[in-house]
Amino acid sequence: MEKTYVIYEGKEYILIHQYDSGYCEIKEEGKLNEEIILVHYSELTMTAM
Repeated sequence: MEKTYVIYEGKEYILIHQYDSGYCEIKEEGKLNEEIILVHYSELTMTAM
């Protein structure tokens, strides 16, 4: 599975899941699953990777 990277508050995160509501689960690469952040898609910037 290819990873999708996004920028949130100036940091790079991995997009884990996007819900129909527009909210997304993101986490920093290498961090534990307990450190997942829930943010709205409109707050993210997609990276060109």
